[in-house]
Amino acid sequence: MPVIKVYHHGLTAGVPPQMNNHNRVKREAVHGWSYRSIRSNTRFLYSVEESGLTGHGLALTLTVRDCPPTHADWQNLRDRFFRRLRHLSRKGHTLLRLHWVNEWQRRGVPHFHMALWFDAPPHPADLLSMWCDLAEPYGAVLRGQHSAPISDAVGWFQYVSKHAARGISHYQRSPENVPSQWHGKTGRMWGYLGNWPRRDAIHFDLSDAAFYAFRRWVRSYRRADARKSRNGRRIAQARRMLSCPDPKLSAVRGVSEWIELDDQVRMLVGLAALGYEVEQRQE
Repeated sequence: MPVIKVYHHGLTAGVPPQMNNHNRVKREAVHGWSYRSIRSNTRFLYSVEESGLTGHGLALTLTVRDCPPTHADWQNLRDRFFRRLRHLSRKGHTLLRLHWVNEWQRRGVPHFHMALWFDAPPHPADLLSMWCDLAEPYGAVLRGQHSAPISDAVGWFQYVSKHAARGISHYQRSPENVPSQWHGKTGRMWGYLGNWPRRDAIHFDLSDAAFYAFRRWVRSYRRADARKSRNGRRIAQARRMLSCPDPKLSAVRGVSEWIELDDQVRMLVGLAALGYEVEQRQE
C-alpha cells in the first residue's frame, strides 16, 4: 500500500516493498554521496522546525587548496575543528547545534558547508582563522573561506536551498570528483551535532488511485515552483520527474519534495474531498 510521510517542510511518497527478508550486507566503507545518504540528509532537513533554532546562527564554507592524502586525514581535520568549536564555551560562546555536508570541487578537492548556532555571537573571522590554523598544512587561507549570518528562518532556508538540497547529479556530489586517492573509502558525507528542534513524520496510507493523483499534484507543484525561479533546468526536471520507460517501475515510482506543511495538508484534504482513500496511520 502506498504511503505518504509528511514532514515539517517536505514529504516523501512511495510504495514500500512487499517483502524485505533478504540478508543485509554490513556497510564497512562509505564511497561518497549515494542516493541513500542524500535521502537521509534531506529527510533530516525536512524535519527541522526553524522556529526552534534559538541562538546566533552562522553559515560557513571551509576550503583547502591541497587535497589531504586520505579520507582519514580529512576526517581528523574535521573532528579537530569540532573540538575547537566546543572549547569556545570557555570564551562564552557555547555551540548549540551544527549541521555539515562534505562536497567536492571539480578539481577533486573536498570542502565543507556548515550551519552553526551559538548561545552568544562569535566573531566569524575567529572561526575562519581557527579553520585556517588547523588546515594550514593543506594550504587553507582566509580568502578561500566564507561566512554569512543566519539571522532568521529565511537565512536558514537560504542555507538549505544552496548547500544541502543537492542531488547526486550535482557536480559537487558527483562520484567523478571524488579524489582519486580516496576511491573506495571517503568517510561520512554529512552529519549534525547538538540539540535540533525536529518534528517526526506523520504517515498516511493511500489507495493506488490516491497515490497516482497525489504524484501528479506534486509534479504540478514542482513545475509551478520551478517556473517562478525561471530556471530552465529546474523546469525541465520538474516536467519529467515522473517519466520512466519501464511501466512496472513507473507504477511504484515515489516522490520527495520540499513542500510547506500547510500545502501538504491542503493536498491531503483535497484528495479526501475528491473521494480518494487517505487514512492516517496510528503509530
